[in-house]
Amino acid sequence: MRQRVTSRRSFDNPAAMSIGELLQQGGWAMWPIYACSVVGVAVFVKKLIDLFSARIFDLGWFEGVLERVRAGSDDEALSILQASRHPASRVLAATLNVWRRRPDRAEAEARRVGSLEVQKAESFLALLSFIAQAAPLLGLLGTVLGMVDLFLGLQASGLREIDVSLLSSGIWKALLTTAAGLTVAVPSLGAYSYLAHRADTLRLQIIDLVQQLLTEMHTRDELEPLT
Repeated sequence: MRQRVTSRRSFDNPAAMSIGELLQQGGWAMWPIYACSVVGVAVFVKKLIDLFSARIFDLGWFEGVLERVRAGSDDEALSILQASRHPASRVLAATLNVWRRRPDRAEAEARRVGSLEVQKAESFLALLSFIAQAAPLLGLLGTVLGMVDLFLGLQASGLREIDVSLLSSGIWKALLTTAAGLTVAVPSLGAYSYLAHRADTLRLQIIDLVQQLLTEMHTRDELEPLT
């Protein structure tokens, strides 16, 4: 019996509540916000793992590719590209393979494969952007519904004088969903911006590396008849 009384008193005093107890006061509207937070964290962690496993800032292998292309050892250059985990290596390998058969189609193949690699890097970013926009709206919806429920309750009670403590209690409980939505939205927006920047970096890397490889192969083939 004492435990029940203590629990009720803790709900009457927000400062004495734990985070879990405080969030429980938000009602059912908190559940879609919880779902957004879980999905957002899962997407961000997955993309981080993909980012670090791809090692997009490690370009030490590229100089070896250029050296073998200059020497005319395309098979060795392909071996280096196939061993690399960098997304650009797959674009360069496709470009080099097409160059050996149809040099005039190599650049078009580079654009095609490069576009696919950038799409992979940008996958799920739209979901993060959606969460960053939807979470505060869900919080606002929960707040509005909470305020409607509060005033309906006051009207149904038929009180001539408004109990200020009851009114303030209903208001801060309704505002919890807005706070929760913003808490989810801000990190989601930050995660989206970070990952979108990394995808843009990868796009620029692919363009630069492909142009260097094409220039090297053009130069080599132009000089071969003179040697």
